[in-house]
Amino acid sequence: MNIKEIEDRLKGRPVGTIDKHRFFSVTIPLVEKPEGLCLLFEVRSPKLKSQPGDICFPGGKIEEGESPQECALRETQEETGIPASQVRILGQFDTLYSFSGYTLYTFPASIDEGDLKAARINRDEVQELFTVPLDFFRENEAQIYDVDVLSDVKDFPYEEAGISPSYNWRKGKNILPVYKYGERVIWGVTARIVRGFVKKMT
Repeated sequence: MNIKEIEDRLKGRPVGTIDKHRFFSVTIPLVEKPEGLCLLFEVRSPKLKSQPGDICFPGGKIEEGESPQECALRETQEETGIPASQVRILGQFDTLYSFSGYTLYTFPASIDEGDLKAARINRDEVQELFTVPLDFFRENEAQIYDVDVLSDVKDFPYEEAGISPSYNWRKGKNILPVYKYGERVIWGVTARIVRGFVKKMT
């Protein structure tokens, strides 16, 4: 192995991540209704193994060869039944990086109320759709819970590494906003996206 060989291997190589990492995309669907501009949410199907019953935006894992925006549109169509051609991406909003090893891209999108009324949701993934006026989030601050993410490293080879078993491992922090809208509770990643979007875009 020499410098030239390494240089050749780097040419044209797609840049990835050092460790295992997952990439997801969601739309932030906006619907104009008589009561004003609303955000559209999903309630996840009770059939799902992961986070059944949680409230979220349409989205999912980015497939190989797919752009983040293409993923957001595909997942929105698959979950809500609204054709991707009827979902107008307004642009790309901020990206969310999670302590648990994934990146989430967000795309505000416009959906006509008529298309929403005609939506035929995928019952295997979605229990129901509902909207919340954007003004609700502007007028009601989320409750914020700061959750420390602690390391519990018991079997690390401290002696071989030349460090003390009392080594001060870095802590992570998970910020969990919670919004209560009637009987609905919007929290976690979805609430983080909502909170950021409302603060920066309204």
